[in-house]
Amino acid sequence: MASHRSRIQWIALLGSIAALLGCALPDLRPLADATARLHESMMATDANVQLSLSEAGARDLAVELRKELDVRVAAMAAVVNYTEALANIAAAGHSGSGSAEHLANSLDGFLGAISQPAMPANYVAIAKSLYGIVANVRAAQSLAQATRVADPAIQSIATTMTEDIQALENILLASGKAIQSQLIQENNDISSYRNALEKQRRRLESELMTTPLDKNRIEQLKETDRLIEMTRDRYEPFKEKLNAIQTRTDLHVHVVRNLRDGLVQWAQIHQSLADHLERGLPPNYRLLTATVLEIRQLMKEENPR
Repeated sequence: MASHRSRIQWIALLGSIAALLGCALPDLRPLADATARLHESMMATDANVQLSLSEAGARDLAVELRKELDVRVAAMAAVVNYTEALANIAAAGHSGSGSAEHLANSLDGFLGAISQPAMPANYVAIAKSLYGIVANVRAAQSLAQATRVADPAIQSIATTMTEDIQALENILLASGKAIQSQLIQENNDISSYRNALEKQRRRLESELMTTPLDKNRIEQLKETDRLIEMTRDRYEPFKEKLNAIQTRTDLHVHVVRNLRDGLVQWAQIHQSLADHLERGLPPNYRLLTATVLEIRQLMKEENPR
């Protein structure tokens, strides 16, 4: 009898431990921190792009692009606030209906921020079409269930934001080309002259490979080199500026591509959150963390000081 009672007590104890373990929520702070870093990087990209355009003399283009960047920064700020709330809910350790209420409130705030009048019409339309999900999230019986109900709304907004960031990449590429075209046009005389000289030099070198003792061509090559040297003072600063524009454009685009990848990875983590919450296991942050680190390294390359 005592032995039977002991077994019952052990089973009850194990059941209590299992229940406690089942209620334990994973740490979502790394997700919130990585999301905040993405937002900071987007704001830094905004500032860097404005500076690059202004230094290149494209101030009108800088103003135009600033409007485009402001949309992405504001949308990412809403993502940060939602993710921060999610991490705080998990940190509080409550997985029941009360946490669903908190998540519903944060989702409501998220959709509200996305549907502000300053946001583009497509953002506003999508956010308004998703408001019905908030009530379903609020009615959920657990944080895991609430996250699963909220996920379609999150994925829809994330998809729109991802497409928007892709559009930003195209804008940056077009802006870089526009600035380069303007610079080339302003320096067309020296650029055309130098290109003609270099073309002539390549032709003479090719001809001398077959007739290396041709004195006439040797003299022509020397004269061409002398003329090329005379263009150095005007041509090389132009070429350096042209290359600098290309380098900075490439860097901005690389950062934006990483921001887009980071948002995709964030959405994928959210999609898996319900399962992780139910099992009490943290999501895999490896890819998102690596993306954030790569962005920070790119930022250091652009701002070495």
